[in-house]
Amino acid sequence: MRGASGDMDDRTSDTTERAESRRPKPPRWLLPLAATVGGVSLVAAGIWTLSPLAVRAQSDPAPTVTSIVPMITSTVPAGTSAVLAGPGIDPTGQTVSTDGVRAFIASLPAEGVRAIEVPAGSVIQLDGTIEIPGDTVLRGGGELRFTAGIENAAALSVIGDNVEISGVTLTNPNELGTAEGDRNYGIEIKASDVRVLGNHIELFQNGIAVRYGGEFHDIVIANNRVKDVIGVGGGPTSPENLGEDRGDGIVVWGAQATITGNIVNAKEGTDARVGIHTESITLGNEVDAPHSASMVTISGNVVYGTFRRSIVSENVAHTTITGNTVADATWWSIAVILQSHDSVVSGNTVLYTRTADDNQGQNYDPRRAPIMIYGGVERAQVTDNSLVVKPGASARAFVVVQGEGDQVPTDITIDGNTGYNEGAAVEDGLTTVGRVDGLRITDNRFRGFDAAGIALGDLASYLVDRNELRGTAAEVGIRVGGDAGPGRITGNTISGADAAVDAPAGAQVADNTGP
Repeated sequence: MRGASGDMDDRTSDTTERAESRRPKPPRWLLPLAATVGGVSLVAAGIWTLSPLAVRAQSDPAPTVTSIVPMITSTVPAGTSAVLAGPGIDPTGQTVSTDGVRAFIASLPAEGVRAIEVPAGSVIQLDGTIEIPGDTVLRGGGELRFTAGIENAAALSVIGDNVEISGVTLTNPNELGTAEGDRNYGIEIKASDVRVLGNHIELFQNGIAVRYGGEFHDIVIANNRVKDVIGVGGGPTSPENLGEDRGDGIVVWGAQATITGNIVNAKEGTDARVGIHTESITLGNEVDAPHSASMVTISGNVVYGTFRRSIVSENVAHTTITGNTVADATWWSIAVILQSHDSVVSGNTVLYTRTADDNQGQNYDPRRAPIMIYGGVERAQVTDNSLVVKPGASARAFVVVQGEGDQVPTDITIDGNTGYNEGAAVEDGLTTVGRVDGLRITDNRFRGFDAAGIALGDLASYLVDRNELRGTAAEVGIRVGGDAGPGRITGNTISGADAAVDAPAGAQVADNTGP
């Protein structure tokens, strides 16, 4: 089940550079621009206004100016602002501008914060990676269109700290990318204190990625549209082990990151990996983050399309996955896996549409479900989520808690969740697989299961209390295997099943109502 989900190769292949210049006139593009900060008006009902960042070249102490985007306020000192134009840069997109753009960035002053404006309405064609140095703001309404040279590389590569990329459109119209070797990225981040805000990123194999090697931290990825992520898996019927090392919308191999307000989807017909993914890869890091492999917030995002997993936290501590809406995952809609600990999965809405004949990644034999807690997870809280299995779909259960070998989920709380079957095939409401140590299942409502409302196996201890379980001609409300340790089954309401409780003699069973 582990899969090749780690990003284990950080090399970027260089590409052949070519450029044509249409404008041999003397450059005007590096003139310092004096500007003042425009007023910002905030409008109710979810409408927001982006106030341009006013920066100017100066020798005095740098004032502070603020750019406002939805829910995120970013503050940078003044420096130099320049429009992305001049020799070797074609704003019509008819000729390649890679050399011109690289020369433009290299010529900007080294001191202060450089603000690069991509002119609204422009299309700048590129055929290789553009590196963004530290203390740079890249913004504007124009399009950076990558037509070659990034099959195994990033379109934009952030290589220095304190960078903001906002309001820019990045496209990969030729769907460049490969199934092997280095990966294709829209934006890769190889630095700390980076903000990626309000961009449109389309048709990349991986949309936005915080790479390992730092360990890079203090990242904000907010309000971006990551459209039509391209997966490399073999599809619903493929028996091959493809697709588990690329095909992510947003991925953080780092720490202290906030991922909020983004809309991410997999291209129709593709077999992609993960919509939003956070994972610890500290092996080989030169420097660890202040709180290594921890403190990631994933909130208020929309993820849809045939990703194998919509949202995943893997080997990361103190992660919150809250208030997201996800649909169409073919393995798990939301998962906390391996050595993740002290995680919260709360207030999310899941639409599970995977059909029985859609077996993407079948060689990994996943138990397909809206929520999965897998491996050596400790102290996870799964609370107040709405889980709907849509008509014609098929799920092993609404929630699965699975141990694997010596990877044992420990002290897991499943509380206040609603699982509803709208005319699908759902075997159990909640089920465990393998060894689980300490499981608290309280105040959940599971409806439409056809085997057991709660099916528990090899457990060290457990509490099943105050759950409402309504089956559809089901076998039993609550079943506990003979290998389970001491536990209590109390105050549950059971209907639509042939029997209420099937538990070993050592279980404390009291005050349950049922058929």
